[in-house]
Amino acid sequence: MAERLLRNLMIEIYKKLPGTNCGKCGVPTCIAFALKVQNAQLTIGDCPYAAGENVELHSRKPAVTMDDNYERVSNELESVAKCTDFKESAGAIGGHFEVKNGQEMIRFAMMNKPYEMRKEGLFENDAYCHDSWSKIIIYDYIRRKGNRPLTGEWVTLGYFPNTASHVKAFQRSAEEKIAATFNKNINGLKLRCKELGGRASQGKMKADYICRFDLLPRIPLYLCFWEADEEFPASCKLFLDTCAEAYIDIEYLAYLVERFVEVFVNPVHAWLELEGK
Repeated sequence: MAERLLRNLMIEIYKKLPGTNCGKCGVPTCIAFALKVQNAQLTIGDCPYAAGENVELHSRKPAVTMDDNYERVSNELESVAKCTDFKESAGAIGGHFEVKNGQEMIRFAMMNKPYEMRKEGLFENDAYCHDSWSKIIIYDYIRRKGNRPLTGEWVTLGYFPNTASHVKAFQRSAEEKIAATFNKNINGLKLRCKELGGRASQGKMKADYICRFDLLPRIPLYLCFWEADEEFPASCKLFLDTCAEAYIDIEYLAYLVERFVEVFVNPVHAWLELEGK
């Protein structure tokens, strides 16, 4: 649904273009130009032949920004999430269903932060959440009602079907970032895990330290860490349960893992950024 909304947006931009693929904008095709406008890399006024379309096109301000796109997607998903059966959804996603002052709500945590899904939308600390990506991820999670037990089988992000190549590349960079940050500092890693609500765990992997985090109630993330030795630097692997795709779009899950890593290795800067400060 979210992907379709962004695709439709690009098509509307494309309709305003001549479709001649003249290249005078610096982009080889009109469809590639439309994609860049959608992603706020260009403005529609950068096309010399679209400039006379209407007054809006003369503006040098972006016709649409990425924040606009994310807000549109989050609003679309919010309208669906609001209409779900809250009691049924809470049971399916591992949340807690409550009725407070006559209002239904689902309580749960994402990355160890508490949230409430109400009929008015998503709330954090009793205030409406304005972070579009948090809303997109959570609304998608709620509306899917995965309702599948964890399999206990650990896989990397690249295991899931139709996973974009950049997701696999990110998986490697995320693991390398954690390993480099805590190279020769496993005690610091353990402390950071505890600060983020992680729990020491065990699994099929033989690692020096394994910690489980619940990104969302039914989406565990397993961090496996191997200490540096005389020959090799520290290394890290991140694993998910094979049922994760039943609960959330994999592209959204990739972004959630990315946010987790940023918070994990750079807590102060990352949280300020996520809070919009």
